[in-house]
Amino acid sequence: MLSIVKTYIIKQEYRDSVQLMRAASAASKLEGVGIASVLMGTPKNKPLLEEVNLLTPEAEKATANDIIISVKTSTEAVAQITIDFIIDFMNKEAASVQETTTVFRSIRGALTRIPEVNLAVISVPGEYATRDTRLALEQNLNVLLFSDNVPLEDESMLKNEAHKRGLILMGPDCGTAMIKNIGLAFSNIVKPGPIGIVAASGTGTQEVMTLCHHRGVGVTHAIGTGSRDVKDTIGGISMIDGLHALDRDPTIKLIIIVSKPPEEKTLRKILSEVQKCSKPVIINFLGKKAGYYDYPGKAITVNTLEEAAYSATNFVQSNELICVPTIFDDTTQVKRLLNDAKATLNSKQKYIRGLYAGGTFTFEAAMIISDILPESDSLWTNVKLKGTKLTNDPKISKEHTLIDMGADEFTVGKPHPMIDQTERTKRFLEEIEDPEVAVIILDFVLGYGSHEDPINDMREAFSKWKALDRTIHIVTHVCGTDLDPQDIKKSMTLLNDLGIHVMPTNAQAAKLAALIATRGHINESTTLVKKNG
Repeated sequence: MLSIVKTYIIKQEYRDSVQLMRAASAASKLEGVGIASVLMGTPKNKPLLEEVNLLTPEAEKATANDIIISVKTSTEAVAQITIDFIIDFMNKEAASVQETTTVFRSIRGALTRIPEVNLAVISVPGEYATRDTRLALEQNLNVLLFSDNVPLEDESMLKNEAHKRGLILMGPDCGTAMIKNIGLAFSNIVKPGPIGIVAASGTGTQEVMTLCHHRGVGVTHAIGTGSRDVKDTIGGISMIDGLHALDRDPTIKLIIIVSKPPEEKTLRKILSEVQKCSKPVIINFLGKKAGYYDYPGKAITVNTLEEAAYSATNFVQSNELICVPTIFDDTTQVKRLLNDAKATLNSKQKYIRGLYAGGTFTFEAAMIISDILPESDSLWTNVKLKGTKLTNDPKISKEHTLIDMGADEFTVGKPHPMIDQTERTKRFLEEIEDPEVAVIILDFVLGYGSHEDPINDMREAFSKWKALDRTIHIVTHVCGTDLDPQDIKKSMTLLNDLGIHVMPTNAQAAKLAALIATRGHINESTTLVKKNG
């Protein structure tokens, strides 16, 4: 029984949120540990601890400059072992960083030593993000702002200030970027090349850049904007500035824009700026149907992340700007899988369950699957999308359900599933017990910042799936490259050896799952998106 809650405060010390999540993730795997949380003691973080019953009197007294370690374990002894483990883990990571990194106490101090720097990465509690970003902009630094919980009015003010200075502010809450082929935050390693990306989506960016890499075309820049940039309150400032920066760069031959649909005024502004570009542009506003805005010879619109990447690589290789529609890469394989599904599933098995680490992957899959399912079927999600139903309780599945497990309701006091798959694995084990489940979809995101071996991490859960007395099909997509720190070849081999279906893109994985559940067939003459515009 997990009944012991113990807290330890590290006074006057700051660590990056990703470092804290890594420490919590490692500790959560210790025997007898229910929850391990490591957070800065900010006013916005304390309610998160309260939600999971970890806000002790000691944690309540912590300041924003303190680290709170709070754990729930089986015994007092395990609690102390866990806290000691977390402290040791963080100390080792800090020592490793200091071996290869010069540490400065301030932005001004860093610029004194390395004045040629023109980009700052800021990851501090949201309360301090505005102040530190303003200081960086005043020093004429472009900024990647990883921090979240920045007020919308502050974001508008900071982005306008960056624009006036001819700088770009990526963020707040910008989790992925790549500048001059150097990845920042959560990013994959890809070959450099003539493609530039500007995006309000982290995993969307990762999908596009890795698919371009797989098709032999490199990406040199991926400018993140933060998801709120496309709201009318902000007006797409960073997206438009990023578009212009890529248009000026002589190494870039084609530009890709990726985002969920901007709000109406911002959409019109972005499209107006696209017309002014001297280079071709591929636009992927997920949820907007291809063809809603095409500017012959200058810009095309596409449905999916796959179409964005495939159309871009087609242009680089053939100089033809056309939408390459999403169909299966290997139709023979898919036909075999669909025939197998029809033969192995019983009549009760009819539902899809998607457990995603990537929010954009969830959105794209819901968009695709909702177009394939019969109109009488309901698709429940925790992302807002026309044609689907917003679930009241994302922790409980019903009928067809796709869940972004990186959403706030799953990460309160816990690491993101790209770092720690504990919660997703538990949910997977629940889903395989449902006699009406026909297929489960999983995404695996490799690269900097992600779990060092996410597929092997679920090996035990997969063994329990293999031991079932009925067949449930698992469809996966691995977003990564052969250059990433994780061993993608080993990961793919493990999935294949287990009998798990591995698809080359998130879009194809979604379509395969829908066809399995509905006992459908391939229509090779159509794209994946038919109804929603």
